[in-house]
Amino acid sequence: MTGEESTPQTPENSYYIPSKENTMTKDPKPAEKKSGNDLLGLAYVVIGIFVLIAAFQLYFTIQDLIRTWFSDQFVPVISSVYYVAVIVAGVWLIREYIRKQ
Repeated sequence: MTGEESTPQTPENSYYIPSKENTMTKDPKPAEKKSGNDLLGLAYVVIGIFVLIAAFQLYFTIQDLIRTWFSDQFVPVISSVYYVAVIVAGVWLIREYIRKQ
């Protein structure tokens, strides 16, 4: 027994040659870029920053309102309910954002 008998025989030209009428080789049309998309994206970023600043200010203002409107003995209870509501709303918004992706 020699080593040649144990190896399978393959033809010399065993590689694949694709046909010339392949649709994948055609160049697709380049996507046209709409003018103004960069400016619109920048506007969204700026508006988002303003909304974020306003949300932080509202968060701390509500804490001050709780201290003003409620008796000192109820401030921790009302504050904890407020914090839980903020956490639930934040988790819900993140979940909805991920679901849409």
